Amino acid sequence: DSALSCHTAVLEPLNVMAWQERARKSYSSALAICMTNLSGAKAGRNAASPLLANLAFDQSFLDTLWDGLIRWQPSQSDDAATTIASFEAFTSFCDAFAHNLLTVSDDDFLQRHNGVSSGIVAKDVVLKLKLVLSDLYWGRPVVAADLSASGNSLDSALRFQRARLLLSGTKLFNSLHERWSRLYRDVVQFCAEDCWWFSYLASRGSHDNSPLARGQNNSQMNADDPMDSSDDEGDMPRGSTDTDGDALADNFRDAKMARVLTAVPQAMPFNRRVNMFNYLIEADKARTQDESGVMRQIMQAMQDGEEEPEIPGRENVTIRRHELYSDSKRTLNRLGKRLKKRVQVTFINEHGMQEAGIDGGGVFKEFIDDLIKNIFIPAERPNDKDSHPEFFTVTPIQTLNVNGALDESPDTLSNFVFAGRVLGKAIYESILVEPQFCFPFLNKLLGRQNSLDDLKNLDPEYFRNLKSLQHMSSDEIDSLGLTFETEGANSISVELLPNGSNIPVTKKNVIQYIHLVSHQKMNVSGSRQTHAFLSGFRDMIPSHHVRLFSAYELQKIISGDDAVKGIDVQSFMNVVRYSGGYHPTQSIMLWFWQVVAEMTPQQQRLFLKFMTSCSRQPLLGFGSMNPPPCIQQIRLLEDARGRDVAEGAAAGNGHVRLPSSSTCMNLLKLPKYTSKEMLREKLLYAIESAAGFELS
Repeated sequence: DSALSCHTAVLEPLNVMAWQERARKSYSSALAICMTNLSGAKAGRNAASPLLANLAFDQSFLDTLWDGLIRWQPSQSDDAATTIASFEAFTSFCDAFAHNLLTVSDDDFLQRHNGVSSGIVAKDVVLKLKLVLSDLYWGRPVVAADLSASGNSLDSALRFQRARLLLSGTKLFNSLHERWSRLYRDVVQFCAEDCWWFSYLASRGSHDNSPLARGQNNSQMNADDPMDSSDDEGDMPRGSTDTDGDALADNFRDAKMARVLTAVPQAMPFNRRVNMFNYLIEADKARTQDESGVMRQIMQAMQDGEEEPEIPGRENVTIRRHELYSDSKRTLNRLGKRLKKRVQVTFINEHGMQEAGIDGGGVFKEFIDDLIKNIFIPAERPNDKDSHPEFFTVTPIQTLNVNGALDESPDTLSNFVFAGRVLGKAIYESILVEPQFCFPFLNKLLGRQNSLDDLKNLDPEYFRNLKSLQHMSSDEIDSLGLTFETEGANSISVELLPNGSNIPVTKKNVIQYIHLVSHQKMNVSGSRQTHAFLSGFRDMIPSHHVRLFSAYELQKIISGDDAVKGIDVQSFMNVVRYSGGYHPTQSIMLWFWQVVAEMTPQQQRLFLKFMTSCSRQPLLGFGSMNPPPCIQQIRLLEDARGRDVAEGAAAGNGHVRLPSSSTCMNLLKLPKYTSKEMLREKLLYAIESAAGFELS
């Protein structure tokens, strides 16, 4: 009785709500302890945990956890116990959701997490993470000692949970951003670009003025660098403890800025990161291209009678225009990292005469532009005297990828090293060039591994066909007679597993087969050539510099913002064919080309994508398109079932069709509209709706 009396005395003061709150905190705490032992900042660390997998793929668990978190607003007025419980719950959600997303395709992700009816809306997760991480990185920064905070005090527990949330939140924040970047050019986006920006970094501030560390400031900067001294590389945010991350961080005088740019660079707007990148390049140029005192030497040389004196400290090269590639490789590739120095070019014309003029920078820009076209774009090689293999091939979406079919001899690989140095030199000198690279290749420049969903940015049709296997029945898969091998470069069979040619693909192992094929095509095929290219590229641009950007952003660094360009309407018109009764002299065709010419550049790109599935002009010109683009006449009217209605039928028997397309045939199906305004209205509606196949 006495014991019962004491127990009752403890229980009585607490009402039901209080007990529920205590139970919630206890559950969050127990769950957080489990998660701490099961997960790390890198997704690969989590794969062997059955408990984490069970939690991550229990949708009701995730939904319930998120439902409580979405209403949570961090506040400094909260007591420590409440804050700790909230941090524990959010950390557990980040670990579980990041693990869940490992197996979710982009299409499934958008279907599950991009609508108001979704249980977990991706945009809401991004905004909540941004709010929390901006405090952990910038407002009240976590430091390395927090992760090893010990003791039973609430203060120690709070510091530790803030550090844990920094790790888990960063992992999920970056996972979501990588997916967002991969989807960037798609019509559907799950959040706007500014959803990623920390409020402190959204606009120019004092950090833009002389942001780089100088002299002893490097060591001072790292003293309080958040999370900088952890021994566990797997538990660190992206770029925090690896050599590249430290090398980048060491360049900035502000420790908080350094950590943001190495761990979550997307938290700063792209244009500001470009400024930071330019600061890094200019700082390096101050060392490699220092010409102080040079003008005095030049003036003295001219007084001594030299008409075109060499500029000391520069690399002087003589290039025959008809031997552009061979001369350039012979004279420049031997320089290695010394190619960072200023290069002074003298051209020899086809008649063997030196071209007039002193290279003050303009000649070199012309030279580098011509050389890059020669290396990367076969159509830009005007003669056969300077022929070389095609080091890069054009993908189905008109972007460039390394030619893995070339041999891997040292002589061949040296060409890729040179190509990497030349592209790096263009970036180093802020020269925008034309080549557009496929995202999987750009990911390699960034040091990132490609996943299955990246395959659609290399070969969309191959991606669709490969993905379709997972939806086939067991009998359908068996009927294909597939084994664990695939066709590699030069049509050579490559086994995906040991003895893979004798392992049949079945319904049970088809997912493994899909991922192995994707990995082979994007990460293994052409890896020697890519590695050689990277070695040359990194002679000019250190790997930690480009880690400021996503693949899409890196392409903008290489070639500028392509969104401002339209298409060459006249060139397109010259190669288009007509069918179904159309010919170029008809009024409707005259209207059509007038409408296209009057479009904005963005509308022209949408039109090209609508017709060909690619918004960029072909690298080799519209004449290289196979099959050639064609405009086909179709009936103006259709009935409710989409069937043709004959011309002259009674009004009300049908409705006016929209233009449609067969992108695999580069075919535009254009109804015979009766006026230019009707054509304009229907065509713009079709291309701007981005419905594509649905309209067809």
